[in-house]
Amino acid sequence: MTGMHGCRDYLKKYLIASLLVIVLLVVSLNASSVSAQSGLVLSTPFPGISIKTGQSVTFPLNIRNTGVTPQVVNLKVVSAPEGWKTALEGKGNIIHQVFVDSRSSEEVDLKIEIPDQTPEGNYNITVKASSSIGSDTLNISLKVKEEAEGGSKLVTQYSELEGTGNASFTFRVDLVNDRSKAQSYSLGAKAPRGWEVTFSPSYSSKHIASITVEPESTQGLDVEIKPPRVVKAGEYTIPITAVSANETLSTELKVIIKGTYDMNLTTSTGLLSVETTAGKKKEVTLVVENTGSLNLRGVTFSTWEPRDWSVDFEPKELDVIEPGQSKEVKAYIQPDSKAIAGDYVVRITASTPEVNRDVEFRVTVKTSTLWGFVGIAIIAALGYGVYWVFKEYGRR
Repeated sequence: MTGMHGCRDYLKKYLIASLLVIVLLVVSLNASSVSAQSGLVLSTPFPGISIKTGQSVTFPLNIRNTGVTPQVVNLKVVSAPEGWKTALEGKGNIIHQVFVDSRSSEEVDLKIEIPDQTPEGNYNITVKASSSIGSDTLNISLKVKEEAEGGSKLVTQYSELEGTGNASFTFRVDLVNDRSKAQSYSLGAKAPRGWEVTFSPSYSSKHIASITVEPESTQGLDVEIKPPRVVKAGEYTIPITAVSANETLSTELKVIIKGTYDMNLTTSTGLLSVETTAGKKKEVTLVVENTGSLNLRGVTFSTWEPRDWSVDFEPKELDVIEPGQSKEVKAYIQPDSKAIAGDYVVRITASTPEVNRDVEFRVTVKTSTLWGFVGIAIIAALGYGVYWVFKEYGRR
């Protein structure tokens, strides 16, 4: 019995000791795993680029916290070429620390200004991120050249143009191919509905949809933008793109519409036909309506009429017509006194320096009743003459 109890006690102690060993192993493995997974990782998508002398460049930096506790991470540029300016920015602010939540990441920008006259060559910049759980460094390599590859772009000297809705807007855009090979670019624009955008090589009226630019060359483009006939005043942004097999270049053009000039010309009755007699003036009441969003100033009138006809206006000019308003003008149409009966066309045009409208009138000329009486009198006189001749000489 004593031997039996001794065996049981030994087995119990063995089991307890085994469990303790297992627990210690699990704790140790977890601690090792946590330790291995905890730390900081500092990275950027493109740590090595080529750039021109005198240019600036921005590197997006990613700080990743692989640990299980949030960290305040210290950031510092630990080395840079002499005379170069560097800055760490977060949402437009100069920073030296960033808070990174557990198993999360944050983005900051490293901005670098390369001095003018920097000799060609390879340059390195080192950035360090550190916190209580560890640190990491990032080496950035810049190859400075007088003409760096990959700098292709769309450049416009004037990115904003202002005018009325009746105008067309022409932007001069330079398509720069800084690559070592010729590039074929497809040209496109994303304009609001109803707008028209066309591309032409500079000094050419030919509209194109694509163009090839030789290596390390610049091709000038004229981008013409026409708003729809009815457009509200405001600012309109038109993105344009040039897409090749290697890259997509883009820029934005802005059109500022101040308003529109437009008018309508008709008559008070809406009829565009009149009747008159040769040599007699016919009065027509014209209505000039401002259908645009800007004042019409200095509205004048001109005509095209048959030879020896005349058209006069009262008043001869309208000083101003406000948007949505209309004014009346008397037109006096006088056919030639020798005009033959029939239908004629008279065109009347209302004009301002910005816009004009015209209407065509059908003028029906009838023979004067006076000539009818004269004809009857002549016929009567001839008849009486014939009667008198037969009466006097018929008896003989």
